Order: sequence, then C-alpha cells, then structure tokens
Amino acid sequence: MPTPTLPPAGPTGRPTRPGRRFVHPEPVDLATAWRAEERLAGDPDRPHHWCPDRHGWLLRAGLHEVLEPVLVPDSAGASSFYRFAELDQPVAAALLDRLDDDYLAVERQNDGPTIGTVLRAVVRHPDRLRAHGYVVGPGRCDERVTVEGVLVRTDHAFVLGDHHGPGCQCDELERFVASLGVDDARVPPHEVTRWWGRPGDLSPDGPAEHWYRLWWD
Repeated sequence: MPTPTLPPAGPTGRPTRPGRRFVHPEPVDLATAWRAEERLAGDPDRPHHWCPDRHGWLLRAGLHEVLEPVLVPDSAGASSFYRFAELDQPVAAALLDRLDDDYLAVERQNDGPTIGTVLRAVVRHPDRLRAHGYVVGPGRCDERVTVEGVLVRTDHAFVLGDHHGPGCQCDELERFVASLGVDDARVPPHEVTRWWGRPGDLSPDGPAEHWYRLWWD
C-alpha cells in the first residue's frame, strides 16, 4: 500500500513520509494504547479532577476503529497526541456518522473552520480535498479530534507569496476552497503553501497535479 505524506505542523520545507498506520512504542493496536492512556489518566496522583468522566470518550464512540488507519505519532513525541495528514472520504464519512452534531458544529482549531464543515466538504469532493489535523488521546483532559486545515487539488498552479505581495493568488485559492464548502473559518488561513506530496490513494504514475495546504494555527 502506498504511504501518505505528513506535512510538518508549521509547514516549512518538504514534508516527511511516515508510515500509514498508527505506531506505538509497544506492539499494540490503537484501542489498547488508548485504554492504557485512560488508565494512566485515572491515576490518583494525576491532577485530572476537573474532567474525571471525560477520559475515554473517543474509545466509547468507537473512533479508534475509524482513525487507526490514518494516525501517526507526533514527531516531537508529545504524550497522548497523534496527527493525521490525509484524512479522506471514507474516514470523513465515518467520523460524521459517529461524532455528535453539536461537536461537529463547534469543534474548531481556534478560528479555523469547524470539523463538521471540513468533513462534509471532504465527503462531497473526494477528488479535491483531504483534511489534516490531530487527535488528543484519552490521556489528557482535552481529549478530542480536531481539523487544522485541508489539502486541496487544483486544476492549475497558483502563485503564492510569503507576504501576500503583488501577484500573490492566495485569496483566489482561498475562495476556491470556500466554494468547495470549507467556508466557516473566522479568519483566513495562517499559512498557504504548495504541498509536494501525493495522496496515498492516487496512482504515483498519474499525471502531475497541483496540491496546496491551508493551515489554521
């Protein structure tokens, strides 16, 4: 199976290419890892008194089954923190089915688009969009799945500039992404960059394509 490309958190330089499946220091599946995190979070010595009943909701919702194929550990080794780089239509549809409507409507990365808006857009435009973001696991009180932005395929190249100088087409690209349904962000993306990867479900022998990465801090 082709492996996806994981762009860096604050995209600078060319992205790395991690393995597609979640990798834990021990040879366990994601459900086992998350159960271990949940047990550790319940340790009396840990200051989690303000969220005693929250740990493990990702497991209870069955999201380990949905997310395991697309998660990779954080490159910095952060505890109970995972990333996804190319969340595609099947995974987006499964998340829409399992996440509460209220969660889909309000969960966002600061002023970025809501997770529900992004997932629906990915489902409607599987040939154009992928989502990227992160998961905070059961080991932390802020357990959640969050979208930080999208990868978008365009029919032609866009001129991008670091400071939106003359000739920069960032605004045009942002309008194109909004036309695909990613339209409820409170602010423009903080970074718009060329994405040099190729989604894992596309043939490496296909024609050259134009992909861009929009990221909200």
